[in-house]
Amino acid sequence: MADPASLMFQVGVIAMVGFIGAALARSTRVSVIVGYIIAGMLIGPFIHVEAFGASYDGLLQESSFIQGIAQLGLVLLLFFVGLEFSIAKLARTKEAAAVLAATNLGVNLFAGFALGAWLGWPLIDTIFLAGVVSMSSSAIVAKSLIDLKRLGNAETEFLMGMVILESFLAMFLLTIVNGAIVPSGTAPSNVGALFLGVALFLGFFALLAAVVVPHTVRLIDRIKSDELFVLFALGAVFLAAAMAGAFGIPAIIGAFFMGMVFADTKIAGRLKVRMESLRDAFVAIFFVSFGMLIDPAALPQVLPMLLIAVPLVLLNDLFLTSALAYFIGFSGRAATAIGTSLVARNEEAILYASVGTGAIQANPSLSNNFAGTYLTPFTGVLCIVMSSVAPLLMRMSTGLADFFAKRIPRSLVFGAQVVRRTLRSIVMPAVLPIYRRGRLFQAVLLLYAVWIVTLAVTDGAVHLALALLTPVALFGVWATARHAFREPVRHTDYGVDGGPFGRSEIEAFVLRIVVGAFATVAFVTILWEYYWPVTIGILYAYFLLIVISMRTIHRHLGLEHTGQPPRTRPSRFERTSRMWRAAGGPNGRR
Repeated sequence: MADPASLMFQVGVIAMVGFIGAALARSTRVSVIVGYIIAGMLIGPFIHVEAFGASYDGLLQESSFIQGIAQLGLVLLLFFVGLEFSIAKLARTKEAAAVLAATNLGVNLFAGFALGAWLGWPLIDTIFLAGVVSMSSSAIVAKSLIDLKRLGNAETEFLMGMVILESFLAMFLLTIVNGAIVPSGTAPSNVGALFLGVALFLGFFALLAAVVVPHTVRLIDRIKSDELFVLFALGAVFLAAAMAGAFGIPAIIGAFFMGMVFADTKIAGRLKVRMESLRDAFVAIFFVSFGMLIDPAALPQVLPMLLIAVPLVLLNDLFLTSALAYFIGFSGRAATAIGTSLVARNEEAILYASVGTGAIQANPSLSNNFAGTYLTPFTGVLCIVMSSVAPLLMRMSTGLADFFAKRIPRSLVFGAQVVRRTLRSIVMPAVLPIYRRGRLFQAVLLLYAVWIVTLAVTDGAVHLALALLTPVALFGVWATARHAFREPVRHTDYGVDGGPFGRSEIEAFVLRIVVGAFATVAFVTILWEYYWPVTIGILYAYFLLIVISMRTIHRHLGLEHTGQPPRTRPSRFERTSRMWRAAGGPNGRR
């Protein structure tokens, strides 16, 4: 162990360069985490600069002590993320946040998997790479919303609910993957034992949240001394982290779930206030220490990865997620605001990189030539780039929405509006619902999601057997979706002279778009096992299906050559009825 003077020097250098980096970042209106990372790179053991006969090799060569302190910061950071995971908040956003979170996370994970497959990385390394690519920054989202004075906007609550739910799903995935690699630091574990450990772990915290905490939170709140209150909180957080390690789960997951336990209690606000400064100090050390692990010499090697990853992130978050948000009921400007807010990559991505790199390097059976070497520098630069771009895009979101609204073809606009008006009544919360929403469709979608996940994690004969169930699964989705869409289509005002022809055409169109999306997910999951490049063609085919379907319904409803508000072509029944009504009028008698 280093002598006390050396330890004090390390902590002092970390704190001072962190302060300078954060101050410079704030002055340039960039996330302070970017300043921490760059500061860490400049003092770390991998930097080497020669000029005028002198050389500089970094201020800190031995960082094991700093890395240990950094883990404390990581645990506290995840505890605060858990504190934001409020079931009450999610209940208000309901299906909208779940749809956005699952789709955004799924598409970003696919982008990360495609990048890893293109690079030729092994599966385990690719999983952590996909995690890095898919992790939006909840901290930057919240900070930018405050700076832009958007906390009162209608979409903000849905956006925060979505980000929180994404964090939960990401933590669950990290729990499974990390436990499967190195539960003991040496070899992969038995899958059954891993899931049993995860189930017991989740069951313990469910019992804690449902039974223990509601009956003890009043006693905890009676602790008047802030000193004793903070000591209790620290003890609870780190004991939960230690217990997670005992179950073969990353310690940070224990801290995350402990935060969830207290999220909806009366002491949540007091926990945030009293522990915030402590968290900020240790978290700053974590980000600086992460920067120290980045080897500047590896940056040229990760440049091709960045040139692919950055456009993929922008494509998914800025365009696909914005389009999905519009489809389920948000306005064009609100949907674009949601998409631009998700572009940032920061603490969650760094978390995945830190845990993934450590897990791979700790397992001698895994190669360090992929994620073990390149994941950290890739993540650092990706976070710097995306965290710098995100606030700018958020400020420009209204202009971007207006720009695309003027340039998208009229047929696509009409088709998107039809989908939006239909799904809005199904997905978005309604103050005065005019009909009861069916739970059967939601149950079928949940079963479909379980089937897709099982399909994704299996191979060989089991994968093929599950793939053979695709027609049955898609028929179930189609049948329940048709039943769920019937009432919304009947009661929704599409701005057209609807009738039997128009309504049935609209119902078939929306079903084609929605069920086509589920079919695309199924075929991508099935064929990835055999030849992943073909999945790109499947996605392009679905895109063509959307465009052709929108043009078709625009033409069939008689809107191809008119600039007037949408009007459907009357059916034969409607035309006959109008003729008889006209014939029976005052001027229509023969």
